[in-house]
Amino acid sequence: MSPARPWFVVLDGVDGCGKSTQARRLAAALSAERGRPALHVREPGSTPLGERIRELLLSRELEIAAPSEALLFAAARRALLDQRVAPALAAGQDVVCERFHASTFAYQSVGGGLEPLRVLELLREWAGSPAPDLTVILDLEVSEAALRRGPAGDRIEDRGLDFQRAVARGYRRYAELDPRSRLVDAAGSEDLVQARVRSCLEQCAAEEARRG
Repeated sequence: MSPARPWFVVLDGVDGCGKSTQARRLAAALSAERGRPALHVREPGSTPLGERIRELLLSRELEIAAPSEALLFAAARRALLDQRVAPALAAGQDVVCERFHASTFAYQSVGGGLEPLRVLELLREWAGSPAPDLTVILDLEVSEAALRRGPAGDRIEDRGLDFQRAVARGYRRYAELDPRSRLVDAAGSEDLVQARVRSCLEQCAAEEARRG
């Protein structure tokens, strides 16, 4: 990758696909290779508002319908973009983010039954800028992801494998709709998956360079 400008990269996928591990590794690699610290954030979270919203969304004590979930995710994302992502990019930092629009599309639209285009319109209008340069969707068979993840740890993971299968379909559909998204095989070792992620990033950077 050219060091000329910072990149905003999202790692996304079903629970247990390895996005936290891969995001952490990518942020560390970019920091070392490009000679400037990359910002690693998670969504929802990484701001005071985002962390409070995260607690609400994952709490087993609450019943939250899909429309309310989508709005809460959009609010947390807007705060993340304003308070962390935009300032980091302006300062020349690469940003690596766990989850973004693909998650809301997969979980609340395809998994939760909301109209897909309305969800995309909401996200793009209220949390659309700055937009990721690349969204890497780690594609992994749901039963394997569940084994990696272990027992369910929150109210969304409690919804079971059938829900996660719908979510996986949602991610694949999002990759078809968003030209800046790429599906990456998440099976195999951490090193192998990281190599695939890096290859995807390099390809996107090369495509941008060719476009001028």
